[in-house]
Amino acid sequence: MLGMMVLIIMLCVEVGFVVYCIITKSNQKKMKSMIICGAFTLMLGLMLTGIMDWGFRWFLLSLILFVNTILAVLYLLRRKPRKEKTYKVKYVILSGVGSCFLLGFAIIPAIVFPQFKPIEVTGTYPVETVSYTLTDPNRVETYSENATNRNVTIQFWYPQTENETFPLVLFSHGSFGFRGSNASNFEDLASNGYVVCSIDHTYHAFFTKQTDGEMVIADMDFINAAVAVTNEEYDGQKIFDLTQEWLGLRLQDMNFVLEEILNLVAQEDTDEVYQLIDADRIGLFGHSLGGATAAELGRERSDIDAVIVVDGTMLGEEIAFEDGKTILDETSYPVPILNFYNKDHYNDAKQLGLEYANTLASANAVDAREVVIAESGHLNFTDLPLFSPTLAGMLGTGAVDSRYCIETMNQVILKYFNHYLKGVEELEISPEY
Repeated sequence: MLGMMVLIIMLCVEVGFVVYCIITKSNQKKMKSMIICGAFTLMLGLMLTGIMDWGFRWFLLSLILFVNTILAVLYLLRRKPRKEKTYKVKYVILSGVGSCFLLGFAIIPAIVFPQFKPIEVTGTYPVETVSYTLTDPNRVETYSENATNRNVTIQFWYPQTENETFPLVLFSHGSFGFRGSNASNFEDLASNGYVVCSIDHTYHAFFTKQTDGEMVIADMDFINAAVAVTNEEYDGQKIFDLTQEWLGLRLQDMNFVLEEILNLVAQEDTDEVYQLIDADRIGLFGHSLGGATAAELGRERSDIDAVIVVDGTMLGEEIAFEDGKTILDETSYPVPILNFYNKDHYNDAKQLGLEYANTLASANAVDAREVVIAESGHLNFTDLPLFSPTLAGMLGTGAVDSRYCIETMNQVILKYFNHYLKGVEELEISPEY
């Protein structure tokens, strides 16, 4: 981990400098100025060569080194250096401790969000992306005190080409996720000839950056309630009521977005991305609560060709709660459906059997498949373990290699949509990876 290596090296240099000052009984101002200049030059070189990626990870450290380098250069260029302060051990030690804390704080972003090698796409199309913020005139935003209509921000990933049309797939993120939570998958699908639309469920997403620049953060009441539901802190009736409320909001978002897209596809003078969409080939998928949303919309609409639920419970199959028990929909699930499971989720589903929504829906589906990735955790089915292994581990990952899990999931999703949206005859998917 590059961030940790940089921290260790800089702390060693700082401690070594303090020891040298104590041994020589001098503040060594000139030497420290030269060390600072050297550190900034080295960091600049690492960024220019690509070893360090310029961005938020290294912003604080770069800023501190930049300011200190300017001060150091001014000191070194003085014709008549100022008289150095009287050497005192405690001041040298305090200065060193302060520098160590400052450096540690500055490198935290690089440690929590380490650099990683992006997942490579497997297709041949160059990929473009564009975002839109849509306003639903028929809904008032219930999470806001202002009586405004609900805004839903979407982002497309699509092939850069002309005179072709491609299947459309819509994605719904999980609780506290956001529209870019599975970007590696979206890019891979787009490179293989799909138009992917990912939806930010405003106030359910960890953050939503609208196209007007406004940043909307997740609603704290929703976050607290979702955590309580996950930890089973509520009784069955309250859990049912809350999850149905959240599902209903997301269903309206996803249905609204799909209708907006289809309306624009039908028009002649539209943006490039809409001209690439084949409205007769539509797939849905989502992670966790987003998977439940995709599954329920697949049941409700007649123009959906395939659905993928990524490690989520099909809450739409829960149609009532009576006598302390959830009542499930026993009618046939009308669309081909694929369920991804982490191992614990799969074991729990099998133990519950037909009393579990996913299991019953699969048993009654026109075509159902299940895939388990061994030693995976819930967050292994997003890009978060690559972006921040620390945060992902806190929220729930397994022992599986994160890159392997993501690449495997992306490969299976591509194969599944290829079969049902592009008519590829063979569908070679193993039940467990």
